[in-house]
Amino acid sequence: MREILRLMQALQYALEGLVYLVKEQKNTRLLMVIMALTLIICPLLGFSGFQTAVVFLAVTITAVAEIINTAVEITLDLICNGKFHPRVKIAKDTASCAVLFCVFASVVVFLIILAQNIFA
Repeated sequence: MREILRLMQALQYALEGLVYLVKEQKNTRLLMVIMALTLIICPLLGFSGFQTAVVFLAVTITAVAEIINTAVEITLDLICNGKFHPRVKIAKDTASCAVLFCVFASVVVFLIILAQNIFA
């Protein structure tokens, strides 16, 4: 029974995090819209279920990277009390770079699958 209660508490924390992200983080909201659009647009473009799932997964990984980036930025801001530190800037910039890499990879995955469907 305790395991179920712990699981429910963990789910509550995750939902509180989601509420925060939806209310406060524009990039996360944008990525959630893109995730939903992926499920609509990919089939309309003739993508198979598997191809749609691959694109959806790529976009979801980007959203996860953005969520982690947000957590890193908030944590570093808390630690530094808003004061500038060059290493904090490096940490924030590299976390943002991870998101950029995921965005790039998502676009490449989408374009490769789109090209396969167009030229097949």
